[in-house]
Amino acid sequence: MKTGTVKWFNGEKGFGFLSVEGEEDVF
Repeated sequence: MKTGTVKWFNGEKGFGFLSVEGEEDVF
């Protein structure tokens, strides 16, 4: 399981971006 840091999250729409170390950001 990968871990990362939440860059931003839109609670109303239920999505956001995660910053994963050493990889591209995850939508």
